[in-house]
Amino acid sequence: MMSNNIETSQKLTFWQLIQNTKIEIPIIQRDYAQGRQEKKSIREKILNSFVNSIKDNEPLELDFIYGSKENNSMQPLDGQQRLTTLFLLHWYLACKGDKLNEFKDVFHNFTYETRTSSREFCLELVSKGIDIENLLESDEQQNNELSKTIINESWFFLSWKKDPTIKAMLIMLDAIHQKFKTSDNAWKILTENSVIKFNYIELDNFGLSDDLYIKMNARGKSLTDFENFKAIFERTISEQKWEEDNNNPIEKFSHKADTKWTDLLWAYRDKDNLIDNGFLKLISTIFITQQDNKEKVQQIFNHPNEILPEDFNQTTFNYLKQVLDTYSSINLKNLKYEFPFWQYLEKDISNFFQVIIKQAKPTYPQIVLFYAQTEFLLKNNNFENTAFTDWMRVVRNISYNSTIDSAETFIGAISLIKELSNGLDNIYSYLAGNTIVSRFASEQIKEEIEKAKNIIKSNDNKNAIHNIEDTNFCRGRISFSLYCIDYTDETTVFNYSLLNKITNIFKEHLNDDDISNDFRRALLTIKDNKFYLYWSSWLYAVDSPKYRLIEDTWELEMYANDDESFREYLKELILKLTINDLFSIINNYSIPEDMPNWKKRIIKENGLLDYSHKHYIAISEDESKCWLIPGTKVANTKEGKNKCKPVK
Repeated sequence: MMSNNIETSQKLTFWQLIQNTKIEIPIIQRDYAQGRQEKKSIREKILNSFVNSIKDNEPLELDFIYGSKENNSMQPLDGQQRLTTLFLLHWYLACKGDKLNEFKDVFHNFTYETRTSSREFCLELVSKGIDIENLLESDEQQNNELSKTIINESWFFLSWKKDPTIKAMLIMLDAIHQKFKTSDNAWKILTENSVIKFNYIELDNFGLSDDLYIKMNARGKSLTDFENFKAIFERTISEQKWEEDNNNPIEKFSHKADTKWTDLLWAYRDKDNLIDNGFLKLISTIFITQQDNKEKVQQIFNHPNEILPEDFNQTTFNYLKQVLDTYSSINLKNLKYEFPFWQYLEKDISNFFQVIIKQAKPTYPQIVLFYAQTEFLLKNNNFENTAFTDWMRVVRNISYNSTIDSAETFIGAISLIKELSNGLDNIYSYLAGNTIVSRFASEQIKEEIEKAKNIIKSNDNKNAIHNIEDTNFCRGRISFSLYCIDYTDETTVFNYSLLNKITNIFKEHLNDDDISNDFRRALLTIKDNKFYLYWSSWLYAVDSPKYRLIEDTWELEMYANDDESFREYLKELILKLTINDLFSIINNYSIPEDMPNWKKRIIKENGLLDYSHKHYIAISEDESKCWLIPGTKVANTKEGKNKCKPVK
């Protein structure tokens, strides 16, 4: 029972209540709904009752309004919709009756806490007002809506149109304007004759809690994780005095979050027209790029909605604002890459800001690339595309060719990128002229330094290196390609012409997930014809060793870079392909006298290898024959043996 906590109800008008009490619509309340487009019948009914009451000077009694005192403000538990409509009606009639300036302080007692934008809209509405008489004159000629006049005011932020409460308020004001634009004495009747009243009950000793609100009228809304975070974060910012030196209200976090930063994210809203999930994920991502605590990074990476205001300090807060301001100041449509990032950028995503917002769960490497992209934008007021693409290429190469799959490796990668960002305006000169302290991705950094030394020498070198590192076979790592042109750190002449030829070979033969069987046949013509010895196992079905004739392009690339004996076979074939095509190499190959017949047949008989779908073969220990295996293995049974195709 709540009877001991309820004061005797009072019959009040809105004007009586607001003159003595600050009315604060709390964050737990749903958005203002009576102005929604779909609520037209309800809106008409309410306003018609107001019109009739004022016109006939007849009392109108509304339903109960319950309020709870919190921090010297009345927070309605039930009646928010009616109070907002009454506020808008009083504001309109005050403007029309030229009373707004006289009672501005009273009107300022009504405020919204659901969103900063709603609160600031009410503040500006009262502070600036609208010349209704001037609107009525133009109304006769153009049928202007009040909402259009408000939206066209210099103080109105276009992002406010996305706030559902403001949107509904504008619709309600248009409806009020149509109902009351010809009323001449409505302000006096409304405020002095007290025709519209409600029973007001104040609940003592109750804070406005989610549980209490829902128990009373089941109209409460469940706040999103972002709304909860934002409400507490704004209080934390105030308590910690992080914006104490900033006296400009439009530069404060709460204002920007509901204006320019909302504009930034609006293009990525979800099906419910909400940006909350994307906004919170963005904040969490920016936060972990500034952390060296492995446990905290892992927690927020796995559960971005668990970010807490208390996780921030003055430094990380300032960085967050700086990043959000920076992305708000550019046209993201112009931020796109003309070179590949492979799986890091999907086809419908052009940059790494979009990755963070649109992708369900960005990977650690994608966040590293977002950080690198962000650092360039932060440190370069005058965006220079060549410097930007050079910088992002280097970071792409590092990210793709290193292991970034844990909080620890992520922190290491961020630390490296932070160090390299000291030279991001000319990354190649920086790499060529500085010692890199970070030990993360040391092998790839060594390669990037060698590239840089040659890139700064000529555009021919630069173009050749860029072209080959963009191939699907290299994907940023060109150590094998440099090996093919006999490049060492002591080389004085960089053979960019040969490198360009090798690029064309990679594009023609090594561009897909798998290589062709013709390429495998050609490999069997190189050196001792035994490139397949790079890997072996045992096939019990035929009681012979089993080998792989290159499983796929990824395996070819891996062994080319990391296996010194295997790379000799591939290098020789690649160099031959710079002179002859694949079929000429195969057709013109002279079979050695001691070559087993099965190997001769595989080289010369087009299509024979097609039986081995997974590219596995078994070879008898005396090398007199081989078996083509249809898959990766077969059962050690007669049936399994029969599936293997013998070649003699």
